[in-house]
Order: sequence, then C-alpha cells, then structure tokens
Amino acid sequence: MREPRMDRGIARRESLLDAATRLLAREGARALTHRAIAAEAGTTHGIARYYFGTLDQLLDEALRRLATRQIEEVRALFHQVPDADVPQRITRIVEYVTGSLARDRDSGIARYEFFLEVARRPQLRATLDAWGIAQRAAFAGELRGAGSPDPEADAADLLTIINGLHLEQLALPADDFETTRLRPAVARFFPKG
Repeated sequence: MREPRMDRGIARRESLLDAATRLLAREGARALTHRAIAAEAGTTHGIARYYFGTLDQLLDEALRRLATRQIEEVRALFHQVPDADVPQRITRIVEYVTGSLARDRDSGIARYEFFLEVARRPQLRATLDAWGIAQRAAFAGELRGAGSPDPEADAADLLTIINGLHLEQLALPADDFETTRLRPAVARFFPKG
C-alpha cells in the first residue's frame, strides 16, 4: 500500500505533465518554462523544478505519457473484435480518429507540437520512435486481419495519411471531415469485400 505522501507526489507529477500538454497545445513549445508550467498547474516554480530538473526531462516525460496513452487506446481498440469484417475495421479506425479529435483536442495539438520539437531536440526522438513503432504494429495487425498483402508498408502509409488529415482537421475543421476526407482515405487501404 502506498503512503498518502507518495500518492500526492504522483498526483503533482501528473498535474505538471497535464499542464505541460495544455500549455504546449495552447501556446507552443517556446512558451514552456518551469514557471509557466507551474503556473498552469497551480503550483510553484520550485515544485516544477523538484520533479523535473530540466525542461528536456519534462518534455520527454510528457511526450512519453501522451504516447503511452495513445498506444494503449489503439491496442485496446483493435483487440475489441479481432475478427471484424472490413467495414467494421474501417469504421473502427474512423471512429478512433474522430473520437480523439472530439474528446481531447489539446492532446492532438500537443502531439504535433512534439513532432516539431523532436526536430529541435533530438534527445526526444527515442520516445517518438517507440510511439511510431507501436502505432504501426497495431495498424499493421488490423490491415493483416483484413487481408492486406503488405500490412507493414500499408500501415506506415495509412498512419501518414491519418496524421496529415488529423492535423488538417485540427487546423481547419470541416463539418464533413469524416465522410468526405477520412473514411474514403482509410477505405483505400482495405481490400474491397
């Protein structure tokens, strides 16, 4: 059993990581400082420095946390009905993307900010690479189950297209996004049934 003090420490770390994600989404990576994150979390600068000595450490932890959440979501989604038919598989992917846009816009925006930040801070790349590998494996499994002749290559291409469409929808929301852009793009990767 954990002590209440340990639970408070975990909660403070989580609060700082959530604050970093919100701030990243709202103002971009240049706005991230220990002071700004502490203010966003409603705590002191000293607490932020205590839990995360460097900004790189904080960014890496926030990226890892966001990646872990999204990897778990995708894995859980694709394991719900492993023998789904092609239309169900297409709908599952479409609903995952549209659901993530509706449920947590900040995480979606922060995700692309992290992509850009990796270009400036190569030490964050390992976490981003692990995220990509896990996402591609999950999507490859879905495509393999639908009969794709090259599920790994198709998964990489499908994720690239989904990322582009996701980014476009975050920046320039369209009411008919699901029906005119997303669903037809996803359906192209599945054999006609």
